[in-house]
Amino acid sequence: MPATASSSPQLLEQPEIELREAHVKSWIEQQHAAGFGVDQHMANALNAYLGGQTDLAGLLAELRRPYLH
Repeated sequence: MPATASSSPQLLEQPEIELREAHVKSWIEQQHAAGFGVDQHMANALNAYLGGQTDLAGLLAELRRPYLH
């Protein structure tokens, strides 16, 4: 398991929750503006980020992972 992921969710404080929600909303809007959707892999990664199971670096790495092979 990568260092940026944890087996149990972190307890996030409200400012962190709001920041993560803003990141996710912006990312989804950018995907849609570019003519792309959000597949199940992306949704799982975004939900893990929102749930505190990974940090921003881990989210970005996971979103890129399918395209690196």
